[in-house]
Amino acid sequence: MLILALSLLSTFLAAWFLVGRFRVYALAKGLLDNPNNRSSHTVATPCGGGLVFILLWLITGGGLVFFGEWPLAHALVFLPGALLLAIIGYWDDRYDVPAQWRILVHCGVAGGSLMALGVMDLPWGWMGAALAFFAMVWSINLFNFMDGADGIASVEALFVLGVGGFFLWQAGGAVLAVPAWALAAAVAGFLPWNWPRAKIFMGDVGSSVLGFLIAGFALAGQAWFDVPLVLWVILYGTFWFDATVTLARRVMAGERWYLAHRSHAYQRLHHPLGWSHGRILWGVIAVNSMLAGLALWAYAMPDMALVALGMAVALLCITYGLVERVAPMYVKNTAMT
Repeated sequence: MLILALSLLSTFLAAWFLVGRFRVYALAKGLLDNPNNRSSHTVATPCGGGLVFILLWLITGGGLVFFGEWPLAHALVFLPGALLLAIIGYWDDRYDVPAQWRILVHCGVAGGSLMALGVMDLPWGWMGAALAFFAMVWSINLFNFMDGADGIASVEALFVLGVGGFFLWQAGGAVLAVPAWALAAAVAGFLPWNWPRAKIFMGDVGSSVLGFLIAGFALAGQAWFDVPLVLWVILYGTFWFDATVTLARRVMAGERWYLAHRSHAYQRLHHPLGWSHGRILWGVIAVNSMLAGLALWAYAMPDMALVALGMAVALLCITYGLVERVAPMYVKNTAMT
């Protein structure tokens, strides 16, 4: 355990240092995210910092395979897909790749990773495989959708990967827990630079890969070590609930749902309500702490897992409802006609 702890600390420090170097490079090269009418930031900010922690994790993963600490058959579920998503994500951060090409890559990565995983190892046969494919593609995109406030995506990843890695470790899945914690350590090294007020953004190169890897660890944990998916669903609640409910409402309202917007609950806390990024982030940390507690309870008492899930959904409904009350997504026009 001491060697593992020192390795994770080294990963954290390396990420912290390299992100700082990348920020200098991004400023020199003009790699900036300029604010627009859909942005939550008000000044041009360096972007693409996720490239650092993703490349660091890919190198770490390759090292684990080389030294026999991560079976190649397991690593093939994660490493090729993460590399492809990092490439398309960074290219999109630089040059705005059309949505149809991005979604094509997302679907290809999800399909290839699930084939490497072994689709029939998942519950419910082909139906489970279809649901897993949809969930992975959705996770890749929702993490990107929710990465719109300083620190929010980094904090979400730390909660999910940190606690999820604990579940994998306890189930005898150290070969998955260590890569999950290595990713968490790399993201933790990025977080000081992304903490409000953010000095750099992770960009699509970071958020899309994080969404993919979280889905991958959850599905592989279920398939190989019987770690119930419901635990990950609870942990991941803040992101999937806000993104899914907001998307469904936009579709029902007839909006062009694929366009950038500021309709997510956390975004409405910032504008029009006026919450700072720091206040939003601490709110997310509070909700995630309660979700982590429910997931740990469900792990300790498996018979109560569905009850814990119900309580998590109730918590998320109440939170979303409170935001809707003070900053509604759609304001009714009550003007006299």
